[in-house]
Amino acid sequence: MEKPTSNEAMGGVNRLNPNDVLLEEFVNLSDLLARVEDDRELLAELLMMFQQECPGLLDALHHAMDVGDLPAAANAAHTLKGMLANLSMTRGASLAATFEAAARAGNLPATLETMVSLDSEIGTLSAALDVFLAGK
Repeated sequence: MEKPTSNEAMGGVNRLNPNDVLLEEFVNLSDLLARVEDDRELLAELLMMFQQECPGLLDALHHAMDVGDLPAAANAAHTLKGMLANLSMTRGASLAATFEAAARAGNLPATLETMVSLDSEIGTLSAALDVFLAGK
C-alpha cells in the first residue's frame, strides 16, 4: 500500500475550490490554506474577522493623516501590514509596509501617494472577500 503524500495526509491542504479564484488576485490561498491546515471554517472565520477589523484600521490611518500625525499613521499601517501578512495578502501587506516606511521617514508626499494605492487594494480586496464569503 502506498504511503499518502503529506498533502493527502493533511486532508488535501492547498486544494483550491472554484470559489477560491475570486481571491487568488489578493491572497496566496495555497499558503493561507496551509496555515489553517485546510480548515475552511477557520479560513472563513479569519476572513470575516478581517472584514470586521480592517475598516477601523483604515479609519485610524485616515484620521491620523487628516490631523497630520505621521507616527500614528505609521502605527496604524504597521498593524494593518501585520494583519494582511498573516492572511497571506502579500500585495496589501507590501503597500502597508511602504506606507509605514514613508510615514516613519516623515515623507508626506509618499504616504499620500501610497495611501491611494492602499485604499484601492483594500477596497477591491474587501469586495472580493464579500463575494467569496457569501459563496461559502
